[in-house]
Amino acid sequence: MTEQWTSALSFSSFSVPLRPDGTPATTDSRRSIEDLAMRWQSHSGRGATAGWASDAALRKAAVPGPYGALVNRVVEIHGLAGSIGEQLTLAWAAEQDAQRFQSPEIERPAEHLETTLAAQRMAVRALCEMSSHFLLGAVHSLANLVLRVLLCDAQAAAVINAQKVNRSARGFEPASSHRAAWPTFSPGAELWSRVLPEAARVSGLQPHVILVARLLKLQQDPRFDALDTRRGMDYHRHRPQSLDHRSPSSGIVSTDTATGTSTMRMPIARTDARSDEQVVHRICIDALNCVAEVMDDMEPLLADALSACHLVWRPESVRF
Repeated sequence: MTEQWTSALSFSSFSVPLRPDGTPATTDSRRSIEDLAMRWQSHSGRGATAGWASDAALRKAAVPGPYGALVNRVVEIHGLAGSIGEQLTLAWAAEQDAQRFQSPEIERPAEHLETTLAAQRMAVRALCEMSSHFLLGAVHSLANLVLRVLLCDAQAAAVINAQKVNRSARGFEPASSHRAAWPTFSPGAELWSRVLPEAARVSGLQPHVILVARLLKLQQDPRFDALDTRRGMDYHRHRPQSLDHRSPSSGIVSTDTATGTSTMRMPIARTDARSDEQVVHRICIDALNCVAEVMDDMEPLLADALSACHLVWRPESVRF
């Protein structure tokens, strides 16, 4: 008996499949996440105004100058917040399309049903991975946003810059393009779990302590850990194939070390359990909610932390 299965598959577009009436399939719109993403995008539009307002606030508080670096830092923080909002928007959009590919309402020609279903499973995984890519970018940017808020305080900055691992960051100067100035956020990285809490404590500013505590809560969140772990497999190890195949990760030869006997087998084509698009989609949804929660929580904390340094977050109106 000859075994038959689809061993390779390509499709030319991620275009959203339509219902018979020609409209996109209904989804869980997650409008609160879309609204949050749009709000964060708007922060970048107030960067320059916040810089001017911060200069005025520093003068009013009689903080010794010059103020150039701090004002530029405020502008950078607002610009970074805007880019985080865009990343969340893109992650949200990709997840919306992942839902549409799974909708029972879309057309699936009966004569090509098996291939269509396989292609849609592949598309769902790819869209969820795309969403996860932007979510990880947003998380890394959020961590670097908190880092830059702490750098606005001279005592906290001294603790951060004293670390040997941070010397190549050159003080994390505003608008830096040095790779070392943008450290990676991960569940186990000490910069975030040890150095930032110490810097916040040394600053003596409670808003800084609270802001860093919220970042640590994200670092320890199992939803973020699942996202980071999945990304590690997909990017650095063996990303499981969506289709059935006969190349099991364990190989086809096993050896009995006691007897020295080797056995070779011919496996049937089967699906790698790790390629389950529902599992990948669940990780994506959980991460989307996780990142949205921390962004929502951080907005007032950012305002308090910058205010503690006589700096301004998102001014509504400013007179010069």
